[in-house]
Amino acid sequence: MASSSRGVNHRPRATLRIAMRLSARSLSGPSRRLSLAAVALAAFAAAAPALAQPAAPLQRQIAIQGEGTASAAPNEAVIGSGTQVQARTAREAMEGNSAAMRQVQQALKQAGIAERDVTTSALTLRPVVDYAQGNRPRVTGYTAGHRLEVRIRDLATLGDVLDRMVAAGANQIDGLELTVSDISAKMDEARVAAVADARRKAEALAAAAGARLGKVISITERGGPVPPPMERATSARALSAAAPTPVARGDQTFRLSVAVVWELVD
Repeated sequence: MASSSRGVNHRPRATLRIAMRLSARSLSGPSRRLSLAAVALAAFAAAAPALAQPAAPLQRQIAIQGEGTASAAPNEAVIGSGTQVQARTAREAMEGNSAAMRQVQQALKQAGIAERDVTTSALTLRPVVDYAQGNRPRVTGYTAGHRLEVRIRDLATLGDVLDRMVAAGANQIDGLELTVSDISAKMDEARVAAVADARRKAEALAAAAGARLGKVISITERGGPVPPPMERATSARALSAAAPTPVARGDQTFRLSVAVVWELVD
């Protein structure tokens, strides 16, 4: 069966070769050349329909960049705070600092701050060196430090929490960051606004060119980074002088851009 199949597949080629050989033998000189030229022309004519197919028309497109923003008032805060104690020996400094930090942590607990919102970010122990002129540097004591990061999830209690920490012995306040808890929702709001802005521009340009928008071909987000938390410097002395500590919130604005490509149709 396989041999018969091969014979069938190759019969047209074999027939063509036999016909060409017969033509070559029966003709000579100019007649032979004309016959071969006719065979080549027939082969070209058979392939011409495939070569003559028109190319697909180019797709008309319009690419526009849109901008979007969304604003929100911060509803959470992160406080950088801690204790620092200086003593004659390293052990005394560490023990004194540990006692002060326990009081601060107890004050946070009484203020309703959950344990998951209190994180130790640094523990330090440094020698105190006397560089008095004319003398060799010498160690006169040690300073121990313990730094916390405290998240306040209810900004209405922020002033009270700060005052409680200072009253309990927190003598290091190195920053206050105001943040928005639901950043994803605000970024989605900015995305929707950016696409709407891009469509508005594209429709105006398409109408001016006598066309209209077709299907969306691609969307690429080119947005900027999420705005950094609003950081405010605060000193322990300033906090202890006010009760409760006033905090101005302000707004945070989220910005991003998108590049949208549409098909143009008549």
